Amino acid sequence: MVLRKKPPGKILASAHAVEREHRVISSLYTHSVVPVPEPVALCEDPSVIGTPFYVMGFAPGMIYLDPNLPGQSSGMRRHIYGQMASTLAKLHAANPAAIKLGDYGVPTAYCSRQLSRWTKQYHASVASPMPEVLQLVSWLEGHVPAEDASPPHPCICHGDYRLDNLVIDPQGGYMVRAVLDWELSTLGNPWADLAYNCLPYHLPAGLPALRRLSHPLPEGVPSEEEYVSWYCAALGRAPPSPEDWAFYLALSIFRLLAILAGVQARAKQGNASSANAAAVASDQVLRALAQAALNIINRVGTTRMQAPGPAAAGTSSGPASSSGGSAMSVDRLPPRVAELRSRLLRFMEAHVYPAEEVLETQAAGEQRWSIHPLQEQLKAKAKAEGLWNLWLPASLASQLHHLLPLCEDAADREVLLGAGLSNLEYAHLCEIMGRSAWAPECFNCSAPDTGNMEILAKYGSKEQQQAWLLPLLRGQIRSCFAMTEKLVASSDATNIQASIKLSGSQYVLNGIKWWTSGACDPRCKIAIFMGKTDPTAAAHKQQSMILVPMECTGVKVVRPMLVYGYDDAPHGHAEVHFTDVRVPASNMILGEGRGFEIAQGRLGPGRLHHCMRLVGAAERAIELMASRGMQRTVFGGPIAKQGAYQADLARCRIDLNGARLLVLAAADALDQHGNKGARGAIAMAKVAAPNMALRVIDSAVQVHGAAGVSQDTVLSRLWTAARTLRIADGPDEVHLGTIAKLELAAQRKREAAPRAKL
Repeated sequence: MVLRKKPPGKILASAHAVEREHRVISSLYTHSVVPVPEPVALCEDPSVIGTPFYVMGFAPGMIYLDPNLPGQSSGMRRHIYGQMASTLAKLHAANPAAIKLGDYGVPTAYCSRQLSRWTKQYHASVASPMPEVLQLVSWLEGHVPAEDASPPHPCICHGDYRLDNLVIDPQGGYMVRAVLDWELSTLGNPWADLAYNCLPYHLPAGLPALRRLSHPLPEGVPSEEEYVSWYCAALGRAPPSPEDWAFYLALSIFRLLAILAGVQARAKQGNASSANAAAVASDQVLRALAQAALNIINRVGTTRMQAPGPAAAGTSSGPASSSGGSAMSVDRLPPRVAELRSRLLRFMEAHVYPAEEVLETQAAGEQRWSIHPLQEQLKAKAKAEGLWNLWLPASLASQLHHLLPLCEDAADREVLLGAGLSNLEYAHLCEIMGRSAWAPECFNCSAPDTGNMEILAKYGSKEQQQAWLLPLLRGQIRSCFAMTEKLVASSDATNIQASIKLSGSQYVLNGIKWWTSGACDPRCKIAIFMGKTDPTAAAHKQQSMILVPMECTGVKVVRPMLVYGYDDAPHGHAEVHFTDVRVPASNMILGEGRGFEIAQGRLGPGRLHHCMRLVGAAERAIELMASRGMQRTVFGGPIAKQGAYQADLARCRIDLNGARLLVLAAADALDQHGNKGARGAIAMAKVAAPNMALRVIDSAVQVHGAAGVSQDTVLSRLWTAARTLRIADGPDEVHLGTIAKLELAAQRKREAAPRAKL
């Protein structure tokens, strides 16, 4: 057990309010929001031990005092920082009212009140205020962000969130075991909480009492921009503007300064809780902090983060780029991403394109439902070159480091969690993979595996992740997604009729699924099955998703469905019958009634990958079209001289470049705003990309004549895949409806807003 009490003697007003601490950890513990010690008892009677106190359970683990994490590997540093970011995002995502903390504070004017509080505490703690501090306070008072008056996303703020207030469990995959020290917690502005967490990036040098990050950063420790992007991706929100971020940082430094001024005052009174309080809170430290905050203010014009654009959910304007706009252009990619792209292009030229004829021949022959050894060889080569799991965004990978100790092969561990790319950065690489139907699997970036891995990473239990996500990430097995049904319009997920019924410690499944992509592959070992657990519940709470090993009794792959004559061997799109299939209750993903929620979560990055690949397919088609036009002669001259051909080629380029920008904008919106906030941009990309690809590929087919519809070019396969994605990736009509609804909602908002007088 651990006892937490107020210090004896005179203390500042509201300091060390153990009663509030006990209340907040009790609520967080009961509702499993973030890990906290188990609250045991609260005693508000000061006669017992001299002050009020509470008792909590002991949380075993490591507390890292130095943010540089000396002695840890690069990968472990990255993992621990990822855990810190995702835990804070989970706290800020919680609805205070839902966990009975709606009255825990007043979120409106949070920063203004914080500034007022810490200004008063500073003046109460010092005999003579420093000029630098007065200058800082004056600037802060004049630059409170406009949203502070009524924050759009009020949340529970920890108030002192930093690495050394986290217990990290080395026995449990180095996950956060407990968040400690809730003395300053309240309801407020999440950016202020995040900025305080980022102070080690800005603390002044030369003061051993202040634990700061060294510069350059230790290998594996993310930059401030990257760390903030992890948090934003986990929370599904865009970062604040550079000016507002400077305010939050400066306010956080001032708050630390005011806290230390209070420590200094208690040290002089002889009742400080730390023996070295005088050194930690010396005048030298306070002055250095004030100057550090003023330096941030002076640098406000040189931003670390791109300001957010208009809401990505709308349809009138695009989102801002998480890479300051540069990643929207290939020639301005970050060096690390540009180097990955170059390696990927070389791999495609050296290995993938030469293998296409061999793999196509196998797929058309008698052994088409077996795996050609060349496919596995390509995967091994790609993994050896570090071109593996590139689809896995850094924000998601940061939550999966507990899988690394289970990966016995050092080479696998090195690439298991991808390259830490954003969705926008990955879009440029995924486009290249789309140039060949055989390429995505080489890099473990193929559907439906990426979408299924995303589900397991986001919603799966640790046991489910270890059993199925780990072998999928390693490329040892493949998977399928059993949702679409033969007898209902499955584009509306509420129509699903397959049943999932609890029977003791097992679930019994029945249903007929078709177009279950990947089910014919002999390496397919697991299916994610969607069915109804409670037909009487609300429409969007009836469905659930559950893991079904393909070897279970009652699972029967009936036939491969043909796509314009293609059976897409050895992958295949199967009709699968599930008859009285029994699986353990522990195979349920997230819980009963959460299937629709999971399905909506799967509609983001995994589905946008199809659009990225379609851009690559269309780019290859244009190249083939241009080459054919220059090589072939008609009516006394090359096709390329024909005006109709030139006009068609030009329109293809215009359509392709426009669709590419929509796809990149959607990827960027995912990074900035999350799945829900990016739904408008994603819907536009899903309509534009396949329709564009069909027009471009069809033009290339026309230039090739009879060869274009034959097996002698890749065009017929590329066209067939593009046509299916106007249905398989959600029908155009659904996406168009989404876009229209968002546009109408935006218009209603415009009409409701006060009009300026002319």
